[in-house]
Amino acid sequence: MVAGLKNAQDGLPPPWQGQPLKIVHVSDFFFSLKKTTPSQFGTGGKLSNGLVRNGHQVIDISYRDVARAGGWCGSRWLGRRALCRGLEAFVASARPDVLLLGHGYMIPPETIARIRSRHPGMASAQWNVDALFVPDNRRDFAARHQVVDASFATTAGPILRRIVGPRGAVGFLPNPVDFSVERSRNFLHKKLEADLFYACGQGSDKRLICGQWWNMESFLTHLLARLPGDFRLNCAGVRGQPYRRGADYARLLATAAMGLNASRRSDAFLYSSDRLAHMIGNGQLVFMERSTAYQTLFSEGEMAFFSSLEELADLLTRYRAHPAERQRVARAGWEKYGRLFNERRVADYLIRFTLGLLKEGEYPWRSLTPA
Repeated sequence: MVAGLKNAQDGLPPPWQGQPLKIVHVSDFFFSLKKTTPSQFGTGGKLSNGLVRNGHQVIDISYRDVARAGGWCGSRWLGRRALCRGLEAFVASARPDVLLLGHGYMIPPETIARIRSRHPGMASAQWNVDALFVPDNRRDFAARHQVVDASFATTAGPILRRIVGPRGAVGFLPNPVDFSVERSRNFLHKKLEADLFYACGQGSDKRLICGQWWNMESFLTHLLARLPGDFRLNCAGVRGQPYRRGADYARLLATAAMGLNASRRSDAFLYSSDRLAHMIGNGQLVFMERSTAYQTLFSEGEMAFFSSLEELADLLTRYRAHPAERQRVARAGWEKYGRLFNERRVADYLIRFTLGLLKEGEYPWRSLTPA
């Protein structure tokens, strides 16, 4: 066992008190028929792991794959009716205690409402890791909220209640880490193949960083110009490197000392792509903008926070020159994130929040969003 792993797992929820629940979880998991999907680190798979480890029976339904299997020529959009019919029939057969929906915009609200009307004792919830500053995501999230008991998103603060309206419960979803998935411990190594990891969909994608809109090709060029000439970068989807998935993506994570977490914008309270969990879970020292507000949860002894391109370059240079300091801070961040946001705690929070069983002050992030 890696030294410190036990401490990182402190504070796990107790085994489920009473009879375990039967949960039908509709999401993406660790497998996908779409070969370009980076599903091996998927949030849906981690949450199902957490639910099972908490003692529940969990039945995973990979909704996109079900639609592809039922669609003409493997088209998931042409398989939407087959997906909805199949889900309705399966829920009628399984009669779960909880229907948990991860993304799943292919399942329209009217289908969810029809299932719920036929199973009035079943609780339901949706979770979402998409950016809610994207209008289509915001619209779909709000529409599904009207037919479930609770909704969760990887954005916190009052904006969630404004998006969904007054009915139902709503809460912040931390990007979960699962140390059976994020398996590397980069903080154990003084020297690794690369100094910094960064990945995005493509280099032309726009990101709001330090108050300025950048395409990531230009941003990385400006950043590298401020760093030592032999600074080494592991990247995917940018600087001529292809988008990575599966074992190739895992290798990039495992061979970099530090990670830059630059999501599409930094001014949405606590929003981050799930790459944050991938990086910190593999033991990288994570760099984030202060405007994300993650410093409300983590100290500068656990993550590296910056407010300008110059400060980011200075911090990268400093931690590269002092690997022992980088290892210490990265390890502290890994341990703290593991205590707060491991898959069992996040899964327990989702279910007990939905069922109205959370105790006051039980999870520190609960108070960050008006219920």
